[in-house]
Amino acid sequence: MSTTANQALSPEGYRTEPNHDLTGWPAGVPYIIGNEACERFSFYGMRAILQVHLTALFVAQHLAEQQAKLAATQVVHLFMAGVYAFPMIGALVADRYLGKFRTIFWLSLVYCAGHAVLAVYENHLWGMYLGLALIAIGSGGIKPCVSANVGDQFGRSNQHLVRAIYQIFYFSINFGSFFATLLIPYLRSYSGEWVLGLFPSLAEGVTDPTELAQLKLRWGTSVAFGLPGVLMFLATFIFWLGRRKFVHVPPKPGGRLGLLDTVCSVSLFLAAGHLFITAELFHTLLGTYDYRYWLSLSGISIVFLALGLYLFLLRQKLAPDDGFLAITLHVLKSHLSGKKEPTASSAGVEKHELANNWFWRPGVEKFGGEATEGPVAVFKIISIFFLILFFWALFDQHSSTWISQAQQMDLWLWGEGRESFLGIPNVKLQASQVPAMNPALVMLLIPLMNLIYVWCDRFGLETTPLRRISVGMFISALSFVVTAILQTWIDNSPPQSIWFGWQLIQYVVITIAEVMVSITGLEFAYTQAPRKMKSTVMGFWLIIVTLGNVLVAILAGFKDLPMVQFFWICAGLSAVAAVLFSIRAVFYQLKNY
Repeated sequence: MSTTANQALSPEGYRTEPNHDLTGWPAGVPYIIGNEACERFSFYGMRAILQVHLTALFVAQHLAEQQAKLAATQVVHLFMAGVYAFPMIGALVADRYLGKFRTIFWLSLVYCAGHAVLAVYENHLWGMYLGLALIAIGSGGIKPCVSANVGDQFGRSNQHLVRAIYQIFYFSINFGSFFATLLIPYLRSYSGEWVLGLFPSLAEGVTDPTELAQLKLRWGTSVAFGLPGVLMFLATFIFWLGRRKFVHVPPKPGGRLGLLDTVCSVSLFLAAGHLFITAELFHTLLGTYDYRYWLSLSGISIVFLALGLYLFLLRQKLAPDDGFLAITLHVLKSHLSGKKEPTASSAGVEKHELANNWFWRPGVEKFGGEATEGPVAVFKIISIFFLILFFWALFDQHSSTWISQAQQMDLWLWGEGRESFLGIPNVKLQASQVPAMNPALVMLLIPLMNLIYVWCDRFGLETTPLRRISVGMFISALSFVVTAILQTWIDNSPPQSIWFGWQLIQYVVITIAEVMVSITGLEFAYTQAPRKMKSTVMGFWLIIVTLGNVLVAILAGFKDLPMVQFFWICAGLSAVAAVLFSIRAVFYQLKNY
């Protein structure tokens, strides 16, 4: 069969394979990048004002300020847990039942509905809960599908561009988040006055200054939540426009079997995955970690596990599957029972490299070598991902402990005492604004790092994905060395006397590490994943990011130490993780799918 795109069409007329003769950029790339920039603007713009708005709502419910902040934090935490729990579900739906395009499109509409609810009912708690739930389903569900869909567009002749496209993809993410983080809080504070100026009747009869200020904030909040919704609708429209340009890899098996596979896999995932949401939710509801808490969580896990196994056995009776779970369970059963099941045909078994593997040989004998490569590849990828979670745990310190460090510094833009610099007036920043350096630096460093990669490749220093990640993890350790040295300087100086601009050094170092680890991780996950498990493997990548954030809670136990000691501990943990990853990388054999 020819591999040209024109001869691989779905019943709807969509291309199901990339054009392997194309050496340049696929036609669908601009639509993907435009979609991602708008979608990230919508998400980060909404999130920029979420905590402060929820706090105000809880205060309006007559909660004390501290209780309101705690309640808002719990809601935000549950929301983010949902955002990172749904990627695996969205990935399973895409790979097994709907395909990536339809999954992205329909969940994007759910995403838009969530923004619409927030914009219209932002002053009602039930409206916030409903809107956030819809956004968590939409945003979380499309995450692994979007990044996998990027790689689907490339064939054999232009696969050398995969590294560059994931850099451009990551650039668009930070482009959207940077401008949203700057603009949306400003709109919430000041756009209400503009709205009332355009429509004076909205403020008719309101003369009390306090009521007028509240009215301005209310309309400003509506605009601030509404604009991200407009951008999300635009993102969905851009994606729809590219439908004839994209490669639509069909789901396997699809149809009724695909639906059964999806429900089965989702049930098995939720046996543990429900903890992303229920662990915090049940603690909030019960207010304790007593036997009721653990009994409730265990009961939910047992129900999902039993349902998943039942559906799996039912599926195998209807039509035996050669997927990840079927092969893995068969191999385990063969080793535990010691029985060798007869195979329909053993032709070619001995020729496959996995036939000599003591553990996976039963899978090769029953399902064939190509099918058995699937679970083997997934377990190998997870062994790489697991070590990267230490990077994520420490990387996310830049939005917590690094802010605490900034609070001890001189936060005037050009340093206290100066009126202006190069005509730009001096203003005092908030410590929480300092991390905006990260997305700005990402956009600057991506093209620079790409030039460095090209230079290294030309001089024989091949920059394979695992080498880039290994170096990036060592660089992340260096960022905490810089942070610890700066903290020592702060501790030995008068309060607020060290200019916050010195943090730029550690932000540059950690952002270099992010570019080398995070972007490369997307490329690695896609190229190493079997074709029918692309989105699922991307889901595993996002779960690792989540587990890295969970690990932050463990590291929080060190925060009673002086901050400088805490930063040295982080540097040490980063270095150990980098060494372990480098050792694992040496023994990993790359295989491009």
